[in-house]
Amino acid sequence: MRPSQAEDRASSIFRDARAYTVRIRTQITTPFLEDERGSFSGAGFLVDATRGWVVTNAHVVSHSPSEVTVAFADGTFRPARKVYVDSFTDMAVLEVTVDSPRHPVAPIDCDGAIAVGEAVGAFGHPLGMPFTGTRGIVSGKTDQFLNDFLQIDATVDHGNSGGPVIALRDARVVGIATAGIGSKAERLNFATPMRDVCRILELLRKGIPPEAPELQFSLLMNEDGRHTLQVGTTFDAARWPFLPGDRVIAVGQEREKVATVTQLVSAMRGRIGTVPLLVSREGREVEVTTHPALRGSVIARQAVSIDGALIAPNAFEDMQALSEPAHLIVHSVEPSSMAEALGIGAMDVLESIDGRRIDDVATLIEYLHQARNDTPLRVVFRRMS
Repeated sequence: MRPSQAEDRASSIFRDARAYTVRIRTQITTPFLEDERGSFSGAGFLVDATRGWVVTNAHVVSHSPSEVTVAFADGTFRPARKVYVDSFTDMAVLEVTVDSPRHPVAPIDCDGAIAVGEAVGAFGHPLGMPFTGTRGIVSGKTDQFLNDFLQIDATVDHGNSGGPVIALRDARVVGIATAGIGSKAERLNFATPMRDVCRILELLRKGIPPEAPELQFSLLMNEDGRHTLQVGTTFDAARWPFLPGDRVIAVGQEREKVATVTQLVSAMRGRIGTVPLLVSREGREVEVTTHPALRGSVIARQAVSIDGALIAPNAFEDMQALSEPAHLIVHSVEPSSMAEALGIGAMDVLESIDGRRIDDVATLIEYLHQARNDTPLRVVFRRMS
């Protein structure tokens, strides 16, 4: 393709992206541990006009209760509903009002076949410049940050997060613009590949919970800082009966091959009950029967605020390895609240209330409902060190 043809092709792809890309605004007043209080903005893209589904980053819409509004190009901001927020892959699905079921949707590449060196474009709203495209190539692929990422040199700035990363060879979306790290001169940019996102969308359409499993075991890292699928130890031998040194090779009776943590999680999505895993153990292949539990729904999780301290369950999958349990922790403290004045901080562990140990939110809510309004609570926290 001649340079002029390539330029024309990119221009056409960005014009099409303008139609299916959206602006997203998020307001968080009561943040869980993953988020901060405040107003934020980002991008997303329409993947299902009939359902009004928009895909974006989880960190754009937050893991906390939040008010989210969405606007298409030349449109007004409308309220959006969170359909799903993932606790492993940085992705979320919103439901928005779409004027027509024939509204253009993003063409998605679910195969994950894009190669290093291929040309891509990132489309979003960098630094507040709405509906802007940047070009680059796929510089590499990495799982050094646990999740699989595409490394791209198309800039991902504030406002790009959640927007489409598009293969310029065929106009299909290959990733979600997720993060930029480093200075302007020495910047690394990352996108979440669509393969795991496609698996989540497929399960949602079938009405099957797509939550990731709780990975109650540790994995070794190599000298490059990348996670291997070789088990260090298991924190729940009943659910994950691994031996140290086991290396996970495949998932399910169909023996779906896996090579990264993201591939392992993706292969296990939608599976409940007993799941056989094929592992390499001391030079031979062994089938291990696992009983994974799904992570809890991000959208449905509960919390309690006591004098401005937001208390909710922790998400430590290695909690069994702690010398003392930490079932309920402080996720955030409201500014100028009594909790802040008393020195309570995020990550403090709820030890007891009125001398009673409470390990789950439902029991905490029940106890608080029964407590007398005219009697102060005696709350004890334990600070991690």
